[in-house]
Amino acid sequence: MKKKKDKPIFQQLHSPEKKTVSFLISQIIFFFFLTSIGGFLWEVLIFLFKDGIFCNRGFLYGPWLPVYGTGAVLFYLLLGNPLQRISYFEPVKKHHPITIFFLTMLIGTLLELGIGYFLDTVWGLRYWDYREYFLNFRGYICLASALGFGIAGTVWICFLSGFITRLWLKIPRSVRSIINIILLLIFVADCMVALIIPNVGSGITFSLSFSTNVC
Repeated sequence: MKKKKDKPIFQQLHSPEKKTVSFLISQIIFFFFLTSIGGFLWEVLIFLFKDGIFCNRGFLYGPWLPVYGTGAVLFYLLLGNPLQRISYFEPVKKHHPITIFFLTMLIGTLLELGIGYFLDTVWGLRYWDYREYFLNFRGYICLASALGFGIAGTVWICFLSGFITRLWLKIPRSVRSIINIILLLIFVADCMVALIIPNVGSGITFSLSFSTNVC
């Protein structure tokens, strides 16, 4: 009698990739660019809706805003359990959404304040201005922006980061590396140009003359 061949175990055919350091670096680079581009599109749409004009927002010339990417990466590293093994069939365990909301609100606000102050101090440029918003601090941060960070951070950590990671895992490793290398090379070139000639103009930068009073 012929021996029956052992049937392959379904889980082995789709074995989850362990969160090695190399994969984590690849994931973080992709997260950075994905959310930087997403933030750029978000702000472009705001200006299109509000003023009916296209503005190439941000310090750089490419279609990305690193403040969004930096925030998303920080949120994920601090709150998203980045070293946990990813499975196609099991959700990633995370903190309570309320905890994530307040922590991302705090982290995002501090990041926005630091970057805004740095750009203002070093280059004398302001790429956002909240002086007319309720509860703002010198135009760098405000309550509405902080709440936005909390909402976006909660959606990112609780829903999007795990879903996007599973999609990223489906791409062959060699293709992932090529995508990240191309993005990094273009980004570095953009940074080099912007450090010499920053992206400025109407709807991109704002006036430096502002009151030091906290509203």
